[in-house]
Amino acid sequence: MLGQLTLCPGGRGRAEAGSLYGLSVLRARADPEGFWGERRLRRAGRSLRRGGALRVLVPGEFGRWPLLAALGLRPVETEGFVRAQSAPLALAGLERRGLAPDRAAVALRGLRADRDMARAAAQLCPQVRRLIIDAPGGGAELAAWLRREFGVPVLPPGERGALALRFHPAGGRGEEPALALYGPAPDLGGLTLSAPALAEGDRADLPLLAALWEGGKLPPEAIKIT
Repeated sequence: MLGQLTLCPGGRGRAEAGSLYGLSVLRARADPEGFWGERRLRRAGRSLRRGGALRVLVPGEFGRWPLLAALGLRPVETEGFVRAQSAPLALAGLERRGLAPDRAAVALRGLRADRDMARAAAQLCPQVRRLIIDAPGGGAELAAWLRREFGVPVLPPGERGALALRFHPAGGRGEEPALALYGPAPDLGGLTLSAPALAEGDRADLPLLAALWEGGKLPPEAIKIT
């Protein structure tokens, strides 16, 4: 069960079933202000946890995660959603730099050639001039498969690309501009993932987008990169 904490005057922390863009949520409203504000937040957290929620969506300005974490609640992870957009993010990054994909090399750098890296490579192969695969674990095998499957030149890890997708903070570090596709706060090099069909305050809420994507409520055509 996915939880949602909303902050509003008069909210007393009781959880109830609700819907968020077609996604079922357990929603608790709490007023964080005043002498009893922290108590109301704790009541909301306990109510969400008793209702079966483990992951919770919170307002963007929320700064009380230690309080919720102590109750066994955690934020929605965004890494899987962001990595699923690896190829379009790379193409948008090249466009922002005035580079044509069919004349550019894109580097994929990480510790191992996992499913996310392989998917991004396969999607980019028909669109870019060259790829650089820099992953000590399985990178050589992935590069060989890409050559056989797509016939695209794959350059050695030490080469410099026009842009890099980084899948792990400890992965290879090239000298090119990079998009960091990991962790709770990915660095997308100034690019923004959004869903224009959502309410204005929700359009670029990355945890919300990740939850909708996981729940099958955010198809690729609904995602915009700016």
